[in-house]
Amino acid sequence: MLKHHSMNYNLCLLPRNEKYQIQLDYEASYWAYQIKKGKTSRDVIYGNILARPSAEQDYLKQQFEKYLAVM
Repeated sequence: MLKHHSMNYNLCLLPRNEKYQIQLDYEASYWAYQIKKGKTSRDVIYGNILARPSAEQDYLKQQFEKYLAVM
């Protein structure tokens, strides 16, 4: 009989920087979803990204483009 092994992660136990990366990934994936659903434009998304602290911008752009490609 096969046993189902699920992976459970308690995000509260992650270090602060990892939690923050997850938040940035969530935002980037949500922006890609909005583009795919026709709810906003790339210009608006890139405006949002450029309004963020410069330390976040490259990562957000990279993740946004990654999620846009896989959706």
